[in-house]
Parts: sequence; C-alpha cells; structure tokens
Amino acid sequence: MTISTLGGARNLADELRGGGATPGALHIVSTPIGNLADLTPRAAAVLREVGLIVAEDTRVSRPMLANAGVHTEVTALPGFDESDRVAPIIARLQSGTAVALISDAGTPLVSDPGGALVAAAIAAGIRVIPIPGASALLAAVVAAGVTGSRWSFEGFLPRSGSDRAKVLGAIAADERGTVIFEAGPRISATLGDLVRVCGNSRVGAVCRELTKLHEEVRRGSLGELAAAASAGEIDARGEFVIVVGAQEAAKLLSLDDPEGPYAAALELVARAVETGESRSAAIRRIATLWGLERRRLWNLAHGSAAPESVDDER
Repeated sequence: MTISTLGGARNLADELRGGGATPGALHIVSTPIGNLADLTPRAAAVLREVGLIVAEDTRVSRPMLANAGVHTEVTALPGFDESDRVAPIIARLQSGTAVALISDAGTPLVSDPGGALVAAAIAAGIRVIPIPGASALLAAVVAAGVTGSRWSFEGFLPRSGSDRAKVLGAIAADERGTVIFEAGPRISATLGDLVRVCGNSRVGAVCRELTKLHEEVRRGSLGELAAAASAGEIDARGEFVIVVGAQEAAKLLSLDDPEGPYAAALELVARAVETGESRSAAIRRIATLWGLERRRLWNLAHGSAAPESVDDER
C-alpha cells in the first residue's frame, strides 16, 4: 500500500515512521521555540537521516539535537555571511546528500537566515521539502485572540528613521491585526511607538517566552500594555511577540479620534513643514506613504471640517 506525496508514491511504512529524509533534497525543518517536546516525529526522523544539518547557530542547535538523539553533521549558516557559505551546501545536495535547514528556534526563514540557500537550491533544480512544526508567529496569533481572521506579519521592525515611521504608519492604517517580533530591551519603546500611531485604545497582546517555563500572554489596550512595560510590570527578559489587534475601517478613518494614525501623521507633516517642504506636498506624500485618506489629513492639518482641495496650498 502506498501514499501519494509531492514527490510521488512512498511506502506507508515510511510515512508511519515519520517520513524520513529524501536524498538530494533540502528539508526546511521546524524546531521547538522553547518546549523540546514540540519537535515532531517527522522532523526528528529527518534530522537523524539527513547527511548534513545547516543551522543558524550550532551552539544553540546542538543541545536540542542531542535531546532528540540526533548526531548528524552540523554546519553553521549565520545571517551575516550566508551567501558566502551557500555554494558548498548546494554541491553536497547535488551529490545526492539529504540536507536539513534549521533556525535557532521555530520555522526557518521567518525572520531568520536561510533565504539565500533556499533560493540557490530552487535555482539549481533541487527539491525543497517543508517539514512543518512550531512557529512563534502562529503561536502568538492563536494565543492573543485579537487578530481576527486576517492579519499581517511584520517581523522585526526597523530600528529607527523613516523606514520605521513608514512601517508604523502602515500598521496604524491597516484594519487587520499585525504581528511583530521584538527583543526584550526594546519592548517598552516599541509599545510606546505603537500607542503614538495607533492610539491608546486599540487592543493588543504581548506574548513572552511562548511554550517555555515562564510563558506569559498579556492582553489589553496598547495604552495599558505600554504603561505596564514602562512600569516594569512586563519582564523584559526573553523572546517577545507583539500582536496589534484588528479594528474596523470606520473607526480607523474617524476624524473624531484624537489619537490613531492621523494624529501621528500630522506630527510628520509639521516636521516636514519645518524643514521647508510645503504643507500640501507633505500631506500628499505622507497620506500616500501611510495609506491614509488625503482629504481627511488635509482638513485636520488646516483645522477645517469642510472638504478642501489638497492642491490649494503650494
């Protein structure tokens, strides 16, 4: 008896023992994000049977591999010089060696290195096989309970500057929920920025150390969460996922909301005018950048409730 898979028919016995590794294929293997029991039987079988494991950091991966009884050869593929290390791995794959790619925790390529290797494998005609499993992204979405059925993933935000402002503006203007990865030392600052652009009342959640001993999911308004982080009530140690809750489009575009994305956009307009840009040009640019309604932003910038042309002021 056989089971049909992406690679054709395979023996049922092979499927029941966890799947195993395919010669000459690159396996993208999800590993635990904290609780070692979350390594799936299929993932464990693949890691034992491949000829090479490519890890983000071997020092992090070896304890997990040892716990699973995996003694396969391991090589590092850190993000800072990923491209320079890809060619020898592709050569191993082309020689028929089964290879597994893992990150420090969770599903590879989700804000982790590995993209260059996968792209090179695809370009070389090498089969790429996903081995699903733990993911901090999905764990946070289901635990937070505030995203709704549609949401976006931003990963780690830009540290500063116009890139950060652009992303924050897009989050504020999006009626869907948004999932963000963040490091402990920056959790308070990021929550403060989210309050500034999204408003105090928008709901959210802070997920800390998911699946680990000190797992914590704190829900509330962004204002409450930011205040808790600022007061030290949220332990800044560990790995964090911030979830910004979904909101209705009608509320998002309300002119009566003194907070929200329009207030933050007005601050940027004022700064742009101070640097010499015309107000109308700044309004057009920022409204487009943030996905806001240009006429509403113009009216707020001019203290007018009546619709006006944004091209009146040069």
